[in-house]
Amino acid sequence: MTIPEKYRKDEVIIRETAEQVIKDFARAGIGIEFSGNTLGAYDELVFQISQALKSLANSRSEKLLSLLYIIDIPEDVFNDLVNAKGNEEYETEFAGRIVRREFEKVITRRYFSGKQE
Repeated sequence: MTIPEKYRKDEVIIRETAEQVIKDFARAGIGIEFSGNTLGAYDELVFQISQALKSLANSRSEKLLSLLYIIDIPEDVFNDLVNAKGNEEYETEFAGRIVRREFEKVITRRYFSGKQE
């Protein structure tokens, strides 16, 4: 899923997505920070997530599996990407998928809470 254009500039949605990323990574014991710069939020989050994935994937730790469960991305999706891209090149693409999944959570929550446009 690509993020619809109308949400790419919506500061509330961007901040809520960053908060969701921070919350879910914290549940897995991984620190992610957000500067508050909504214009560069996607790149900022993808960079931090890809760095975290590099360290987690090297050990194939339980932390990685826990993170996938928390974010709600099947392990086989992760494995398919690693196998397709190789162990060194998948992090940025998968980090983007994580941000998009977190965005979906935000939009779904807003829809069911009545906050949608």
